[in-house]
Amino acid sequence: MGSRMLKRTRSLARRGRRPAPALSAAIAAAALLCLAPAAPAQAKVTVGVSQQTPGFFKSPQWRALRAPAVRYVTPYDSALQPAARAALDQWMAAGASAHADVTLALTSSQLTRTLPTRGQYRVAFLALRARYPRVRRWVPWNETNHPTAPTGRHPDRAAAFFNIAARNCAHCQVAAGDVLDISNLRSWVRRYRRHLTVRPKFWSMHNYHDANGLTAKGVRAMLGVVKGRIWLTEAGGLVRINVGSGRYKVKRNYGTRHAALATRHLLDLSRRFKRIERIYVYNWNAPANPRTATWDSGLVDQRLRPRPAYWALRSWLEHARRRHLAR
Repeated sequence: MGSRMLKRTRSLARRGRRPAPALSAAIAAAALLCLAPAAPAQAKVTVGVSQQTPGFFKSPQWRALRAPAVRYVTPYDSALQPAARAALDQWMAAGASAHADVTLALTSSQLTRTLPTRGQYRVAFLALRARYPRVRRWVPWNETNHPTAPTGRHPDRAAAFFNIAARNCAHCQVAAGDVLDISNLRSWVRRYRRHLTVRPKFWSMHNYHDANGLTAKGVRAMLGVVKGRIWLTEAGGLVRINVGSGRYKVKRNYGTRHAALATRHLLDLSRRFKRIERIYVYNWNAPANPRTATWDSGLVDQRLRPRPAYWALRSWLEHARRRHLAR
């Protein structure tokens, strides 16, 4: 259906570029007489990739996207822990060489899943800011409302981390929330909001259910409970998933064609909802053995060959840029 709509749009555009002379004159006259201001153009969305390994920065397929926005998830205390610091330094160095525009999302320490105190978080965040002063976009905690996350039952703690990051990075863009599009989204965000002492300008979410269910329920729910612009900091078309246990068990083989449809649907949400400002597609490459992997949403396969989802992303970007809808 999407290809038929695109052909129809192009056909209309071609016909629109060759109006009859009389019609051209009428249009010009109407434009001169019209007193109402023109509707503002839709803001451009920024589209990038979320990937934990730095090898993709050297990929010609990544460079061909002309999408330098990238996201990386790192322990909140990475600047204070040698192993995490080394991994982050390597990734950041590769990103700098590729002129990447980095967003850093923070998560639990590699040493413990226990949530830090406010004081511990502040010290760790300031250390990260000092080490990477050029990073201007931050997500204070990753997937805060996940039932198994340390913040899942403590929205007050997640809100405190946002307050600290926002206060200690005045000229940064700090995204609140970073919630999954699951059943507790509305109630969890409402509890979280009550503990905010800094008003967020940006909210982030991971809307895998929207993308792979070809719906907009998660985005609509988020837009209904928050104000400000929305970042879709992690989502993508799933090829295969086998995660969780018990009531949280999810196992399904979607296939690469579905992943391409889901990727295009994810990107199209930015046309329907103008408050969506950023989208980070997760992730770049498939696992080494996709058949036994617990998660596969790679844009390229294990041999680094582009999958249909990659071409969906690339073609969408090219078309959106021609219409000035994407950067």
